[in-house]
Amino acid sequence: MDKPLDRLANIRDLADAAPGLRAGVAYRSDAPLAGDAVPTGLEVWPPRTVLDLRGRGEKHPEHPLGGDATVIDIDILAAANLVGEAARTTLSSLAELYSMMIGPQTAPGLVRVVREVATDDGPVLFHCSAGKDRTGVSAALMLRLLDVDRDRVVADYARTQANMPGVIGRMLGGMPDKVADTPLAAVPREVLEAPAEAIQAVLDVWDEHDGGVEGWYLANGGDRETLDALRARLLA
Repeated sequence: MDKPLDRLANIRDLADAAPGLRAGVAYRSDAPLAGDAVPTGLEVWPPRTVLDLRGRGEKHPEHPLGGDATVIDIDILAAANLVGEAARTTLSSLAELYSMMIGPQTAPGLVRVVREVATDDGPVLFHCSAGKDRTGVSAALMLRLLDVDRDRVVADYARTQANMPGVIGRMLGGMPDKVADTPLAAVPREVLEAPAEAIQAVLDVWDEHDGGVEGWYLANGGDRETLDALRARLLA
């Protein structure tokens, strides 16, 4: 087993997803670890605010960036009560997980992510454990609210695929030669990947909603003032 990466494995500026977006406003990533090197290729680091989208069982009490940034906990899946057998059943399919994530119980968490990014006045990092599912759906929501073409949104989500070996290595404390030799062997393979069809299903739900993604956002607790603020912050 190789030494795990000493830097974030799945970090990028949200602005990388499409032209016309302002860099240095919102970053997406996997979970930071104590002792991580400073990421390269970002305009500003550390962020002013960190939105931690993980549940309590996934993290230590002290966030590694807590000394440099304001950390806001937004447990995206808390309202879904994903514990025990319910969690194992949901993890059998990314489609089920994502469908639950944009359902009425958990959608307010995504809407809050939008609000925090829109109303901050410094760089914001939003992350979960892998930077793929909760982070990926949050990123997709903001990009679509900014009218980014859905093909670019899918491409941004799929970029995580190449980063998954590093993400898994950080989760396990080292880079395994074979996932079959780790506890992740019991996890369905697609949970460790970033298949385009998973985020496409989410985009389909938003596109088919009355009023499109904006209508979905407003129906789940969003407001036009925040939407205007998001666009003012991120549209160059």
